[in-house]
Amino acid sequence: MASKNSIISEILMELRKAQAATWKRPSAGRVKRISFPPTLWLGDGRSIRVTEALLDAVYAYTRICWNNSPVLKPRFKINELNKLTAQSFGLALAEVDLDISDAQLHSVVSERVEELLAERIAGHNRPIDLTLGCYLIEGDEPYPLQVGPVIFETREAWRQRMFAAGKLSPTTSRRLYARWNGKRLRKRKRSFDSAAEDDIVEAVGNCPVVCSVATDGLSGKYIQEKGLLAARLAMAAISLIWHRPSEGLGWMNLLYDRRRSHRHTVLFGSGTNVGSSSESTELPSGRYSEPELLDNLHSYRWLFEQIGEALYGYVQPNRSAKRPKVMNALFLSLCWYHEACREPLDQIATTKFAASMDALTGGKELPGILSLVSARLGPKPDDPLTKDGRKTKKVIAEIYNDGRSKLIHGASADFAHDWTKVRANAEVIGRWLLTSSCDWLSKNSTVDDLNLLREK
Repeated sequence: MASKNSIISEILMELRKAQAATWKRPSAGRVKRISFPPTLWLGDGRSIRVTEALLDAVYAYTRICWNNSPVLKPRFKINELNKLTAQSFGLALAEVDLDISDAQLHSVVSERVEELLAERIAGHNRPIDLTLGCYLIEGDEPYPLQVGPVIFETREAWRQRMFAAGKLSPTTSRRLYARWNGKRLRKRKRSFDSAAEDDIVEAVGNCPVVCSVATDGLSGKYIQEKGLLAARLAMAAISLIWHRPSEGLGWMNLLYDRRRSHRHTVLFGSGTNVGSSSESTELPSGRYSEPELLDNLHSYRWLFEQIGEALYGYVQPNRSAKRPKVMNALFLSLCWYHEACREPLDQIATTKFAASMDALTGGKELPGILSLVSARLGPKPDDPLTKDGRKTKKVIAEIYNDGRSKLIHGASADFAHDWTKVRANAEVIGRWLLTSSCDWLSKNSTVDDLNLLREK
């Protein structure tokens, strides 16, 4: 495998080729396609001419940096890191004197590229809040609700907080207040401030709740990708206070994720009559609030704290992690659980619930899940787990072996059957395991060994 030193030697050689190349005028006649020579952009509108081989070498250099640094992987997508690397090489190569030999230039270019790349990476060490509207729980009483780096607050509380922090101008703050109270507004003259107002209106819409995700140290695409997932998982964490979290999530959604509220199909049979079917895919207003719900939100703070710790590690990778192993497992478990709750197909949902359980064992499969059930919930493999008296090992085997493994490996003979009941069992058991595991983790705040989670 190529090293950084050999890559820089190749880059210097390709640079000389590019500078010595001459531009050829297109042949007479119709031009089918205009092809411009490869370039490295310097970031200020200037560029230098290079070769395709040089660009490939820059990407190889990026790949070495990315592979050798566990710090960069959770912060940058490789193509985004490559843009920083390419710009660093462009600036470094623009400074070289090609009258000097490659042997003399090698160390100069190498040191300069590392210096420039470090500066550009450091430029991403900044906190950025991803903000968007959502539907969560009706009323003002539940808010603010915080799950680690994710905060849910009323639209008006968010506006006041952002204005106090100097993030909103007086004009934008005043206009947002008027808009959200139903007043008609005159169109503003185009400016950076008016564009910010338009962006806020598009992101929040008429949603009564604003979701803010505090990211730090992430590249642009990761802010969007990881911030959105953290917001979804924070909703999933809140839904765990219900016996069937999917019922709670049915009322909750980000404005970013919303689709048509109703889906319709038309049915044609053998006769002339036309039938139809429709379903409500998303409930429009957020989960209704009630005194018992408000009490549960308060009493489940310990759950939100544990899941919040896992979310912090995801969107703020520079933050020191006290328990990376158990927090990674908790994050993956909640991620699969959320996907299962949103999944329309029952057996696929069962597969995802099984993956959620397996994540809490560190991939110990069926025996690990059985030991986790025994440790955290109490029933041993031969003890009854359901109301109809079925044994624990049979219920879990139906979820993990029949619902997951056989389906994944193409050995499922009953994939076309009704999996509603199995899905319901998987959802309830998965919730028990998630909440009981978080309860144990909250009481054992220094433990970072998943094996201990399966011990009584």
